[in-house]
Amino acid sequence: MSGRSGRDGVVEGTGPWPDEDESVIAASTDAVDETLKTRTMDEAPVGITIADATEPDMPLVYANTAFERITGYPPEYAVGRNCRFLQGDGTRDEPVARMREAIENDAATTVELRNYRRDGDLFWNEVTIAPLRDDDGEVTYYVGFQQDVTRRKRAEQAAARRAARIERERAAQELLLDRLDGVVAEVTSGVAEARSRSVLERRVVEGLAGTYAGAWIGTYQPAEETVVRGATSGWIGDDEAAAEGSVAVDEAHTDPVGTAVTRAVTDRRVWIRTCPDPTTPSTAVAAVPFHYGDAMYGVAVVFAENSGEFDDHERAVLRSLGRTVATGINTLESQRTLRSEDTIELQFTVMRHPLVDLAATLDCRLAYRGNVADRDRPTNLFELSDATTEAVRAAADGTAVTVHAVLFEGETGCLVELSVVDDSLRGLLADHGAELRDVHVDGGVARFTVEVARESLARSLADAVMERYEGGDLASYRHAERREETRQEFAARLRDELTDRQYAALIRAYTGGFFEWPHEATGDDLAESMGVCRSTFHEHLRAAQRKLIGAVLDR
Repeated sequence: MSGRSGRDGVVEGTGPWPDEDESVIAASTDAVDETLKTRTMDEAPVGITIADATEPDMPLVYANTAFERITGYPPEYAVGRNCRFLQGDGTRDEPVARMREAIENDAATTVELRNYRRDGDLFWNEVTIAPLRDDDGEVTYYVGFQQDVTRRKRAEQAAARRAARIERERAAQELLLDRLDGVVAEVTSGVAEARSRSVLERRVVEGLAGTYAGAWIGTYQPAEETVVRGATSGWIGDDEAAAEGSVAVDEAHTDPVGTAVTRAVTDRRVWIRTCPDPTTPSTAVAAVPFHYGDAMYGVAVVFAENSGEFDDHERAVLRSLGRTVATGINTLESQRTLRSEDTIELQFTVMRHPLVDLAATLDCRLAYRGNVADRDRPTNLFELSDATTEAVRAAADGTAVTVHAVLFEGETGCLVELSVVDDSLRGLLADHGAELRDVHVDGGVARFTVEVARESLARSLADAVMERYEGGDLASYRHAERREETRQEFAARLRDELTDRQYAALIRAYTGGFFEWPHEATGDDLAESMGVCRSTFHEHLRAAQRKLIGAVLDR
């Protein structure tokens, strides 16, 4: 406190508190002696000071032990000085002015201000000052109470900073969602509605260009280690590099587009680079990879007018869009493999595989006979030569192969439904949109035959298999022409496979309602119409059904 003009010191007097009824006397006045009162002040857990309000600079006349613990200043140093020695450059004027105003008005107040300890450390001091009056009502002393509230203030400030950061992030996210709502909707609808990869890529770049300066999509070619540019929209550059039809995946790149594309392909995550030329419409470029599992399909290159657009939130949205596009491409490529007339047929051999281990244990051959999908996991049918049901179950017990069922057992072997636990090969095929056509396991080697629609995916799949499996080798790589059989051709081929009796039994059973329930015609009725006994009719019918079902499944 600085005289009557203000200080952060304090006081005690002998009269009543302000506004106190003078007829009211504390109940302890007569019961507690002065020694106990003094001891109570000396040992109080809060700092207590008393300032002489009758002196010009209101010097302290008392400071207790807690004051020394809080400030580091002993009572012998504090007494005789105004409390302003606790102030410094970090002390704000506003709380000091509030104390000065309270003293000028002979009033009490509580403030929080930054003070300095004796060792120079700053701390938050909660100071309460109150006037004490003599019998004539004049303020003769000011008593002050100090508490170190640094921990509380730090917690409050941390909470305020956290709340401000959350509010900033919320506002940024709202702005981001407002700005990207269109591109997210356009890209996702484009992926869902496209019936070809070219249409999908066109919809995607148009959606991106609607929000950003421009975009282009490139297809990854693993054999040449390049990204070949395809669909474009908006501004995509006006220099020589932009005129190139492809970008090499090369760590030696120094330009922003080449560097971003290379890192996106190799690291499989969104890479952002600033564009140094201030005269262009774009200040930053983002390369967004399209990868599905182990398959890399391509990259979207997006140009932004403001580099601040590519913040962490936006990077996450672009990464999500990249995965959505990759999933759509994978679906289209899988459909293309199934319906394409021209495909790439791969045959590769693997020496370390659970099926190889099973065949070695049984000393038999395994031949693929198809797949089924009515369980919680995909399963395959394999014909095992010279193997019994008991031996197969025993050999598979405790291995990576699960035997679900043995469909039949004959003199030459058995037909088994099985699956491979954690079958990474199935995942590789799905990632590349490939279709498994055949598997043979014999002599410690498994030979897989698969079909893929595009050459780039076939090469990527071959590289992935040889990298993933020990002893993996590409045995055959050829273009295969596959022509869809018409319905009439299928019917003619089936008719050629059926004998006259088998065909007659099948036609009579179908047209006579034998396959309905209840039967419109009985087996006896149909056998009689053919002039054969019932058992002979059923023999012809079962043979025809077997050939029909085989033709459908083989097709």
